[in-house]
Amino acid sequence: MDADLLKEWTLKKIESNPQLYGGDNGNPAIIKEYLSELHKNTKVEDVPLEAFSKSVAVSRMKNRLLELHPQLDYREKYKPKHKRHYVKPQEQSPSLFDDVE
Repeated sequence: MDADLLKEWTLKKIESNPQLYGGDNGNPAIIKEYLSELHKNTKVEDVPLEAFSKSVAVSRMKNRLLELHPQLDYREKYKPKHKRHYVKPQEQSPSLFDDVE
């Protein structure tokens, strides 16, 4: 699943049940849903490591989407106190590893 499809899937899940996926237990709930939908009838030990990595990405994406859609955010205990400042890639200063001409 590419990043755009993952983002769309995650937003649809949040919208389908904002109290669950947008609540304080939303991270483990969305990870479980992602793994169970993509790896039905697979033992945990047989799920590829990449799937676990993507499930964590889904969890992070969920948190970012809740910042963009506060009407879906039902977190109380784990609600961030401050919004993140997102820097667009073109606004970032070059790193030490960028080729500068």
